[in-house]
Amino acid sequence: MSAPRIVSVRTVDHGVVEVPEPSWCVVAHRDDIHRVDIHHQGVEQPATIHVPGRGDIPFLTAFLSQYPYSEFGHRGVWVAVEIEGEHYELGPAGLGDLAATLTAHALYTLLPLRARLQSLQEEA
Repeated sequence: MSAPRIVSVRTVDHGVVEVPEPSWCVVAHRDDIHRVDIHHQGVEQPATIHVPGRGDIPFLTAFLSQYPYSEFGHRGVWVAVEIEGEHYELGPAGLGDLAATLTAHALYTLLPLRARLQSLQEEA
């Protein structure tokens, strides 16, 4: 097993900080930030829907996320999910709840609305 990669980040409050870089981090770390703002981020993975006339629209973008020097939050790895322009960090239970909510919404709201719409369009 190889040693973790180390990156150097120049901070405004702690000088140069040597940060172990997780293998999943895909973003370049900016310099001249506060140490608490050092952020590891994985590949963004959006759901996408094709909307006629608009093209492919991404939504619910999710990615691995970690703030290793956080002062108030958890320093571990989470999954950040974008909902209405905000990012929410979720653990395994939260991701399970999100998946269950999306599944229930699809089954009990979207598919019945689809059937109703199809029925209305056939009547016209």
